[in-house]
Amino acid sequence: MKTFTIEEKSQIETIINQCKVCYLGMIDNDQSPYVVPMNFGYKNNIFYLHSGPDGKKIQLLNKNKKVCLTFNSGESLIYQHPNVACSYSMVSKSVICKGTIVFVENYDEKVEALNILMEHYTDKKFSYSAPAVNNVRILKLLPDEITCKSFGNSIRNRNF
Repeated sequence: MKTFTIEEKSQIETIINQCKVCYLGMIDNDQSPYVVPMNFGYKNNIFYLHSGPDGKKIQLLNKNKKVCLTFNSGESLIYQHPNVACSYSMVSKSVICKGTIVFVENYDEKVEALNILMEHYTDKKFSYSAPAVNNVRILKLLPDEITCKSFGNSIRNRNF
């Protein structure tokens, strides 16, 4: 299966915008990976995630803000020959972002981030109560590195 690197920003953003969930990778206390699925918003090269005020994710990020954010879209099962197991593969596209999380503390910036998050999922406009804004944790990621790849495009049969 061939893998192709995608470098054009508009193609990368299309893949990101097609995703409903991203996966936030952190380092656990025992130095093992810890990955959680999350809702997200994306605007002007910045990713916004939201969380409750406490929990394992927040504890880990307080210790180490270096993260990996992963997106995957366009999954489709393909094969070169229907009777050869090793010829089966997946067509998909992935985006991997590495960087450092910043906790957003400013009230107005939190509201803006919540709006960006909601715009990713709906055209509806929302207002937020002060307690809701004050209690939510907004995670902001301006990536240091973004890589994007396309998998399985060289295999022609897509019967699923």
